[in-house]
Amino acid sequence: MECESLVTEETDCTVLELLDRVLNAGVVLAGDITITVADVELIYLRLQLMISSAETARQADWLPPPPPSRS
Repeated sequence: MECESLVTEETDCTVLELLDRVLNAGVVLAGDITITVADVELIYLRLQLMISSAETARQADWLPPPPPSRS
């Protein structure tokens, strides 16, 4: 795959290839937002977002294993 090189190098990478890499590896984004007026915190939000495929999440123990199938 052409996108396997370092991120800092210039490469031709399609959105589909990028999405495939994100779903295979998984990405966690976290951040904090604080709204303050006159040095008084009014609102504090902690945001966490995880993007991955279900199989990647199961391998990383982020999801419980699937229920056994009934035959």
